[in-house]
Amino acid sequence: MTALARVSEFVVKTTLDDCPREALAQVRRAALDTVGVMLAGAGEPVARAVREVARAEGGTPLCTVVGTRLRTSVTWAALANGTAGHAHDFDDTSFALMGHPSVPLLAALLAAGEAEMADGAAVALGYVIGFEIDAALGSAMNPAHYQRGWHATSTIGSLGCAAAVARLLGLDLAQTRHALGLAASLASGLKENFGSMTKPYHAGHAARNGVLAALLARESLTASESALDGPQGYAAVFGERASAGDALEGLGRRWHLVESGIAVKPYPSCALTHAAIDALLDLRRQHGLRPEQVEAVEIGVTRVTPGVLIYPTPATALERKFSMQFCAASALAHGRVDFTSFTEGEVRDPVVRSLMDRTTMVVDERLSDRLIEHAWSRVNLRLTDGRTLAVPPRGATGHPDRPLSAEALREKFLSCATLALPRSEAEGVAEQLQHLDDIPDVRALTSRLAADRD
Repeated sequence: MTALARVSEFVVKTTLDDCPREALAQVRRAALDTVGVMLAGAGEPVARAVREVARAEGGTPLCTVVGTRLRTSVTWAALANGTAGHAHDFDDTSFALMGHPSVPLLAALLAAGEAEMADGAAVALGYVIGFEIDAALGSAMNPAHYQRGWHATSTIGSLGCAAAVARLLGLDLAQTRHALGLAASLASGLKENFGSMTKPYHAGHAARNGVLAALLARESLTASESALDGPQGYAAVFGERASAGDALEGLGRRWHLVESGIAVKPYPSCALTHAAIDALLDLRRQHGLRPEQVEAVEIGVTRVTPGVLIYPTPATALERKFSMQFCAASALAHGRVDFTSFTEGEVRDPVVRSLMDRTTMVVDERLSDRLIEHAWSRVNLRLTDGRTLAVPPRGATGHPDRPLSAEALREKFLSCATLALPRSEAEGVAEQLQHLDDIPDVRALTSRLAADRD
């Protein structure tokens, strides 16, 4: 059996009854977080750029572009909403994928679900299926795939989105194989674009790829049976080995959504900055630190991190999100890292600039290479009075072993959603998302996500 055949069987045959109860609870949490960041990101320049082209290109107005008054075709809606959802880099991550699963999956599923008049259960099931394929491929191909420069959110996420939409559309085995084979050719995304608008575009690209592949397969477009594991197939080209067979064999028997889970972001910056931000905020609070007391900051990171946090002296708001020096300095200077930290242009705050100059990021070979720990870091501070303060290697708040409480997640959603919706409406959406799989027609949800914005 080819890898495509194995994956397609999982897609077509899996039902909600097969999914662990805990997995559905994770889907509801992911939907709450993801819709919130989509609404928040709709006002960002990258989201506006995509909408302008969507409007110029036209398209049957079947689907909601979240946080706006625009309605457009299913592929454009998937692209627009996926891009908006990743615009602040505030959306959740999967350590197995080494990327962002939920924004591409839900951008694809909400658009396709609205066009097909699907129910919430179909969206929830599509999410579980897409996540499991994302995580299985990620487990097989990472960290080598990621370290070679591929942005897994898009390269792997395109296949997860194709699988999710294929299930929602009710494609048969042959059509599903073709959708996944086509998605394997559509997949792309380079880490060199981190810190630019193209990085959030990648999330929309994965969503659009998934929708387009499934729609074309439904219309009898074909792809190679060996597109995943052939000698010139996806696994051989994107990875270090020609097969992801072992990982794919576990589909339906192990559930990554429960085992490795989802990391929800408390800060709108790259996830690899979060453990250090947490540690520095803790030290600042515990010791009443003032910026002038800090002589030097050293942050130890895994070998993955320097290839991602590539801007020691960021010149734009987006570059700041991929700067350990900036995020660490902002945490120490202001006691927070939030939307207001990422104003456009060079860093002008002299206190933050001074702290950035005193911050060093080093690879600590003692840190684990395990996927689940690749976002860990450790922190050492040297103070002007001669004292040293240290936080040993650890993950961040929001990681699966330190999840945000239901209250904190809801508050994050409301802080994001109210950038586009009145608070009373945002609260109603939050309540609806707590029962996502019970919604009889997903349009009852998407109709509430429009806002008075072009």
